[in-house]
This record gives sequence, structure tokens and C-alpha cells, in this order.
Amino acid sequence: MSNDADMNETRPEQTDSLQAQHPDAPEWLYRLVLLLIVIAPTQFAYALDPKHGPFIAYADILCAIVVGLWILWRLVARTGKVLPWPPLAVAGLLLTALLSAGVAGSPKASAVEIAQIVLYFVAAYMLFADVLTSRARVRTALIALGIPTALNIAVAAYQYFTADNVMEVAGLFSNRNVYSAYMAMVLPIGFGIMLWLRTPRLQWLIAIGTAGAILTMLSTPTVWIAILVIAALTRLAHRETASVAIGLVFTLAVAIMIIPRNHYATIGELLDPQERGPMYKLAEEVTPDGEAVYVVKKRWLEWKPALNMMAENFVTGVGAGNFQLNIGSSEYYGFLPNVKKSEPDTNNLYLVVGSTMGFGGLVCLVGYLLHFWSRANTLWLKVEQGTPMGMAIGLAGSVVAIALINIFTSLFVRGSGLIWALIFAIIIAVSHGAMGRTSLHRV
Repeated sequence: MSNDADMNETRPEQTDSLQAQHPDAPEWLYRLVLLLIVIAPTQFAYALDPKHGPFIAYADILCAIVVGLWILWRLVARTGKVLPWPPLAVAGLLLTALLSAGVAGSPKASAVEIAQIVLYFVAAYMLFADVLTSRARVRTALIALGIPTALNIAVAAYQYFTADNVMEVAGLFSNRNVYSAYMAMVLPIGFGIMLWLRTPRLQWLIAIGTAGAILTMLSTPTVWIAILVIAALTRLAHRETASVAIGLVFTLAVAIMIIPRNHYATIGELLDPQERGPMYKLAEEVTPDGEAVYVVKKRWLEWKPALNMMAENFVTGVGAGNFQLNIGSSEYYGFLPNVKKSEPDTNNLYLVVGSTMGFGGLVCLVGYLLHFWSRANTLWLKVEQGTPMGMAIGLAGSVVAIALINIFTSLFVRGSGLIWALIFAIIIAVSHGAMGRTSLHRV
């Protein structure tokens, strides 16, 4: 706390001196970062192989270019600023991934996975944390994030009314699970800001966006995670907004329970444990007695072989990126009935990391999340009343959402991985005083 107090008491002449010694990233680099944020929440990608991939997102390509330019600027400018390194847990995650690659059945898949860790959790995170260092830049970055989020909601709303299958309501993502996971990750930030806004028009705009997102999130239980998180945030709302916010959350919860399409996707599927539909054809559709084989949904059934895989490869795992290559093996499935394929992006990220990178990788992933939760949990102490307070509360809710979402689907995929890094970078920027009463950077 004493360090924060010293920061807030910095005199104007000291601020100017510090800025001269450690200047912000140049405007051109900042604008490139904003462009990256705008195009990141999509899964448009170039496929090296149309069927098997790997699929390289266009946003990831732009990210690599911007990171390269940022590194060049750093080398040429020699700003003297300390690099915003990611937490030690990321180094541990990389180490366990590299060790697991030595036993991987597909070194190519391991290389892709390791490259993604470096891009999202190291390079993109450091880029965002080094560029978004002032109140104005953080605020504009969140506005930039709101643009593709609103576009995704609009596209999903069109799909909601025109698509025959709920699985096709996916916005600019490849399926409903990634779309819903992305929305659950970013909604708490906007909702938290709404709770402390003093501008009614903006409040209504965010409320309408929240409603549109919740009603088009047709992946369960992700939509319920989003509702529970934003409902918890209402406890910290400004007193003039609390009743309206509670009413909004309650209305949305009731709506998805009674609207037929939402009820089917968010309650009917959640309460029905059986795998259904033509895409889930069984390897053996009947028992030797001629009875139909009853199969629990693969997204739940797969937890057992994933645990078996982690237990039998406790130290190194089966190799980063090699989950799909191994999960269907009878060695891990045993007597459990298996289906030929299941709905995409329904894996438990914790079990994927634990079984492919060993228990050490799982510990590092959990440690990584806990690090940012410890930072986000105290952000409200470092900001002023009003919009900054709402943003701080929303960021804490976003960390909780990320931790819960990854139980049911993975945010470590193209389209959401960069935004995950962005949110964590903003948390660090705010914890370092970017939204304080007197920032070390001009607003």
C-alpha cells in the first residue's frame, strides 16, 4: 500500500521527468495494437491443410508482425523501461510443454502448441502490457474490444433467427462453444462498467448488449457461468444502479429458461446426459444382445480417460498438443463406449494440460490464473470512483469467468487466446496505477 501511496503522490514535475526517461510506446505502435484488438475476436484462419490444419488465425499473424515491430522499437529506442514479463508460472508452463514434446507422438502438434503459448501468454501479453500504460490507452483499448464484441453479437442474433441448428449460432467464431466462452469472458468487464456509469444512454447501450449476448449464448453450462458472474458483480454496484442491474440479470435468467430455443440449449441439453444426433454415430451402435448402446455425452465421458491419461503419464504427459491423438485410445477409454466424434471445443482445459504436459503443467496453469486473480481481486483499491471502479470490478469477474469456463471448454484457442492475454495485461496496467487518481502517464 505504501508504494501505491507514493505513486499517487508523485508531483507533476516528477511525472514529466519519468515520462522523459521512460516514454510511452509510440502512437503508430499503439494504433497497431488497437487494430489487433479489433480483429482478434474471430476465428478466420489460413489452413495449411484444409482438413487437418494447423489453422493459423489471421489475427495471430498480425500479432506476430506487431510483436516484431514492438521488439524493434524497443531495441532502437532503448527506453530504459523494465520489460513487463509474464509471471513465473508461464515459464513453468513452457518448460513442461518442452519436456513433454520429447515423448510426443506428433512433434508437429507439440510445436504448434508451444508456439501458441509463446504467442499468447508471452509475446502478446508483454506487447499489451507495455503499450497500454495510461488511462486513455486502457479506456480506448476497451472501446476497441467492444467493437468486435458488438459485431459478434449482431451476427449471432441474425444466426439465432435464421439457423436451423443451435450449433450454428456462433457469431464470427467457428462454433457456439467458443462464441459463448468468449462472451462469458468479456461480458463481466462491460457489465462492471455499466454498474458505475453515470451516463444513462451508455448504461442502456451496455445493458442491451449484455441481453443480446446472453440470449445468443446457446452453449451450456457456459451461459450459466456468465449469468452467475455478472449476478455476483451486482453486489458491488453503485447504489443507484444496483436494482436495475439485478432486474436485468433476473429477467435474462428467466428468459433463457422459457424461450424454447434457449431452453432447449441451456437447460434441456444440460439435463440430458445422453449423446444424440447423427454426428455422434457410435463405433458400435448396438450391444451383442441387440439393444441400443446408451452413451453419456462425450464431453463428460472424456473426463475419465483424460484422468487415466494424466495418471499414467504423470511426469511428462503424452506431449503438448497431442490430446486428440491419444484420448480415443482403448488404453485410456477402457470399457467405456466411445463415439466417433463429438461437438468441437468441449474439452476441459485443465485435463488437457494435465494429461499432455504432466501434473507440473497443470500446476503451472492454475498458478498462472491465481497470480492474476490475486492482482484483480484488489484492483478496486487502486482506482477512483466511477467508471474505473466498474472496470476494476469487471476485470475481477472476468478472471473468475476464465477460470470456470476452462472447465467446460478451452479459451486457449484462436479468437479468444489473444483477448485472454489482453485482459490479463490490462489487469497489470491498472494494478500499476494506470487508472489511479494520479497516473505516471498523461491522460
